[in-house]
Amino acid sequence: MLDLLICASANLFRIFLIDRFVSIFLGKGVGGKKKLLVCACFYIINTVLYWEFHTVWINMACNLIGISAVVWLYTKSVKTNLFVTCTIYLVNCGCDVAATLIFINYRDGETHNQIYAAISAFFIFICELLIERIITVHKNSEAALNFSLILAPICSTVVIGILIYSDTCADIGIAIVSIGLLTVNFLMLYLYNLLLRSISEKFEMEMLKTQVQEYANQLDVIMQGEERVKALRHDMKHHLSELMLLANKYNVPQMREYIEKMGTFIQNPKELVASGNMEIDSVLNYMLLKAREELKTVSVKIMLPEEVRHYFDINVLLGNLLENAIEAARQTEQKFLGVHVILKRGVLKIKVENSFDASNIIQGKQQGKDKSFLTTKPLKEQHGIGLKNVKKIVEKYNGTIKITQQSDIFSVNLILYMLNRESEQ
Repeated sequence: MLDLLICASANLFRIFLIDRFVSIFLGKGVGGKKKLLVCACFYIINTVLYWEFHTVWINMACNLIGISAVVWLYTKSVKTNLFVTCTIYLVNCGCDVAATLIFINYRDGETHNQIYAAISAFFIFICELLIERIITVHKNSEAALNFSLILAPICSTVVIGILIYSDTCADIGIAIVSIGLLTVNFLMLYLYNLLLRSISEKFEMEMLKTQVQEYANQLDVIMQGEERVKALRHDMKHHLSELMLLANKYNVPQMREYIEKMGTFIQNPKELVASGNMEIDSVLNYMLLKAREELKTVSVKIMLPEEVRHYFDINVLLGNLLENAIEAARQTEQKFLGVHVILKRGVLKIKVENSFDASNIIQGKQQGKDKSFLTTKPLKEQHGIGLKNVKKIVEKYNGTIKITQQSDIFSVNLILYMLNRESEQ
């Protein structure tokens, strides 16, 4: 009975790890009842068949079909399904072989102590954490897994191994310890997932809060502009009378001066950008207004004659670039910021320049054609994230990024191919 309990616990933990494995390769899949039903069926059938037959071929077929069913929740591509299913099964198979060969001489069809199934689950957990670490680092993810988490399954395996070889504990005691360690590892991983979800939700809330502030600022800009137009329209008769009087006197200089005053009056000092793309204008006006308040020189050139469909990504890109540029320029004597955004025939060109203090930035390792720039400020982990996010968006649109440093000017040049992205969708 105790062996069955260990088998059921170890298999439950293994199914949970398989789902995590799939999500590492393919991202978020279908959640809710559908996923729970597939995993539950996989778990019950796999546990029953293994416990009844102890046969390699039956176990192999059941695992391949079960893993494939879980992968199917994430992707409908047959090639992707085959690749991910085989990869995960090979990892599982390798861990099973390692766990049995270390401790026992395995023979197909024979019944063995299920403590080795628990050890196999810990091996799978270690492999899952290592692969997650490799993939997240490869993707430049800021949520790369900490290696300290791997110590839990390693320590669990060592503890069970010591108990098996030392003969200081009866089989029943080893079984109880195994079940306890499986439970601890499962709860730890579950709590880790909850923590990541909480961090992700907090980040999304911060982004939403910033977006609301940007839209509120843009709405205020629009309302102020309308108020000025209404005021000018209300006094238009008086203005026309004054212009007619000046025209009758042939006083061209005063007419020009009067018209310039009318133009100045109708302009909204908070509306620095009016490209016609409200979503992008809201970000630019919000960030550039802050730049005007903190910097001495702000040069802006925006040409967006075409509709920008992927404005969310562009706003993330512009927000990161401008936030970094304003922060760097604010710490210099020149306090300079230059922003050039041009969209022509589906090609978006962005150039952001700012004055910077070279003592606050050190040059990192060479990465392709561009160099990595790292801050020397005390909280290094809180800086440099912006450029990494920018690079991800550039890769998404098959674009290019060039970062240059000339004298005391830091420049980021981007080219994004918007039409290519639209044709892929």
